[in-house]
Amino acid sequence: MKLIDTLLLSASVGFLIIGIYEIMMGRFAENYWVLMMMLISLFIYGYRKNLRVEKEKMQVTQKNSSQGKNKTKGSLKK
Repeated sequence: MKLIDTLLLSASVGFLIIGIYEIMMGRFAENYWVLMMMLISLFIYGYRKNLRVEKEKMQVTQKNSSQGKNKTKGSLKK
């Protein structure tokens, strides 16, 4: 996990705590933006995580396909 991902997740949790506190104080309409900031940071974190997972899958697939080509070349030489 990169630093920006950690910061996004931490910000999301922080905004959630602040949002819950403000709702309990009875000021939902005034602090709706806090909950929206929580959702935005959580969605960005999830998006970045999915991009990282997809990138890792593509690298593994490319690595496996290149190893498969090397095996077939080696078996032809024998």
